[in-house]
Amino acid sequence: MRFPVRNRVRQLAMGAISAHLLWEAATLRRARQTARTALAVPPPVPADGGTGTPPVLHVLVPGLGEQPYVARTVAAFAAVRDAYPHAHIWFVTTAREQAPSAGGETTRAALERQLLGMDARRMAVVEDPRPEGNKASQLNWAVEYIDQKFGGEEQSWIGVFDFDSQPPADTAAWVAATARASGAEAIQVVPIGITTLAGPPKTAASRAVVYAEALHQAVRSLGVERWKLDQAAGGRRMPQYLVGAGMFVRRDALRSVGGFPFVDDVPLGYRLFLQGARFATVPVLNRVDLPDNVTAHLGSLKFIARGITSWPSALAATRATPGVRQRDRLRLVALGVADTAEITIYPWLAAGLTPSLLRGPWPGRLLAMAWWGFPLAQTAVMRRVLAGELDERGWSVPAGAVAAASVGRRFWRTAGAWRLAGDTLRSRLRGQTVTFAKSTRTTATTGAPR
Repeated sequence: MRFPVRNRVRQLAMGAISAHLLWEAATLRRARQTARTALAVPPPVPADGGTGTPPVLHVLVPGLGEQPYVARTVAAFAAVRDAYPHAHIWFVTTAREQAPSAGGETTRAALERQLLGMDARRMAVVEDPRPEGNKASQLNWAVEYIDQKFGGEEQSWIGVFDFDSQPPADTAAWVAATARASGAEAIQVVPIGITTLAGPPKTAASRAVVYAEALHQAVRSLGVERWKLDQAAGGRRMPQYLVGAGMFVRRDALRSVGGFPFVDDVPLGYRLFLQGARFATVPVLNRVDLPDNVTAHLGSLKFIARGITSWPSALAATRATPGVRQRDRLRLVALGVADTAEITIYPWLAAGLTPSLLRGPWPGRLLAMAWWGFPLAQTAVMRRVLAGELDERGWSVPAGAVAAASVGRRFWRTAGAWRLAGDTLRSRLRGQTVTFAKSTRTTATTGAPR
C-alpha cells in the first residue's frame, strides 16, 4: 500500500510542477507582448475635457536613510508636480531616523536643504514625530496630516512611491486622466527595476545575480502586474495586488479598508479587490533602482515574502465586510496558494524529484529538463526585450554567470519566505518583534526597521 501512495504523491507533485511551468511560459509570452507597448514611447496625455473637478493627487514619498537619493528624487518629483497643476508632493520622513555620525544629516535635513534652492510650491517635507512605527504607520500619519490640512476632499487620491523611484514627468497627468476616464478606485503605475544610483555592483558575481534578477523581475512586472491591469481595464475581473512604488488609491476607497495595512501595498490591493474596487493602469512605467549588491537583494526578499503571504490576513480583514463575493475569496485563495508555493516549496520539490525523473520514462525526463532549462529561456528572451533599457556592456556580465544566476534564482527567491518563517518562530519563542526591511542598498542610515 505504501508504494501506491508514494506514486500518487509523486504524480501530484509532477502535476503541480507542470502546471507552474505552463504558467511561467504564459507569463513570459505575456511579458513579451506587453513590452511592445509598455516600453514604447507613450502617447500624449489626453486633453482635459473640462467637466467636473480635476482629481487632486497627493503623492507620498516616504523616506528613511535616503540621503544619497535626495537630489535625484526631488528633481524627478518636481517634474511630476510641474506637469500637473493639481499634484502635491509630500516627502514623508520619520523621527525614527537617527542622525548619522561624523556630522552627517538626516533625510529630513537633506530634503529641506535641497528644497531651499528650488520652487517648493506644492512640495513639502513632513515628518512623523512618533518614535516607533514602520512605513505603513508613516503613510497613515501623512494621510491624517493631509486630511487635516485639506479637509479630506473625497475626490482626492493618495499616491505612494518608493524613494528610489524615477517616474516620468507626465505620471501625475496620466493618473488624473485615467482616474476621470476609468472610474477606477485604484491605479497602479507599474514599477520596473532597471536603474542603479551608483552603477552596477562591483563584483562579477553580484552583477550576475542582480542582472538576472532584473531580467526575471521584469517578467513579473510586465507579464503579471501590467498584463492583469490591462485586462482589468477591459472589464475582466481577477485578483489584484498593488506595488508600493507607484500605487494610487482614491481617498474614500483607502478609508473604506482602514488605511494602509502593516505591509502597505500587496495586502491593500487584496482588500480592495475583495471589496469590489476597480483597478486601472497608465501607459508609463516607474523606473526603480536595482539592489546595489547581493546582500541588499536578499535583505528585501523577506519584505516581499511578507506581502505575498499576506492573503490570509486580507481574507480575515474582510470576513465581516458586506458585499464580498465568495467567488472572489476563492480566487484570492487560489492566487495566494500558487504564489506562496512558488517562493517556498516548488524549487525544492523539483530538486528532490529530479533524480528519479531523469531515471524514469521520457515524460519525466522532459519535465526535469524543462524545469531547469526554462530560466535560461526566460533570460534569453528578456535580454532581447530589455536591450534598450539595460546596457549589457555597462554591466559586463559573462553569459555563463548570468545563466547560473538565472537557474539559482529559483532557490534564492525562497530565502525571504524561510527567513520570514524563522523570524516568526523566534518571535514566538523569545518574544522578539518581527521586522521587515526592504532596501535596494546597504548604505542606508542607521535607524529603526522600515
